[in-house]
Amino acid sequence: MVRYLLLLASCLLLTSCGFHLQGEAKLAPPLHRLYLQTPDPYGTLARNLKQYLKMSKVKLVSSPTQAETILAVTRDEAAQEFISVSATTQTRQYRLKVTVMFEITNSKGQVIVDPQTLVEERVITIQSNQILGSSNETALLYQQMRRALAYAIINRIASREITQAIDTYSNPKPYIAS
Repeated sequence: MVRYLLLLASCLLLTSCGFHLQGEAKLAPPLHRLYLQTPDPYGTLARNLKQYLKMSKVKLVSSPTQAETILAVTRDEAAQEFISVSATTQTRQYRLKVTVMFEITNSKGQVIVDPQTLVEERVITIQSNQILGSSNETALLYQQMRRALAYAIINRIASREITQAIDTYSNPKPYIAS
């Protein structure tokens, strides 16, 4: 009985705070037939973008000429910045940063959505006796950051602002002189 009450309470708590599982994003119709162009087509960012786009019922095509729109990731850069060192020089902190820039064009290369930049940062603390393990942790953090950025790209292109820009481009209103 207590378990059921705890389960019910946790469900109510999660739903009341706005928590929801990542799933299908509602994208503008011109994005439903899309070509994904990335600097590293087999990298973490591209794999996650493809997965999230497919979850959003997007048909990914194999060439730009088959697409209605092109999601072009023009920049995917990782950087590492030294932040601080402890007084005993045993502990060091680094800021890991991934910057992604993307734009949406039509199949002729005309820009529909201007370049957008997204940045994800994490701080990592490294002990001098754990340097080997820290390289694995750093690689894992970069993967997590790119996964978060892929989801942020999907959220951005599903936003009201970008949906309106795509709809305006796809269905321009004729000029009526008065």
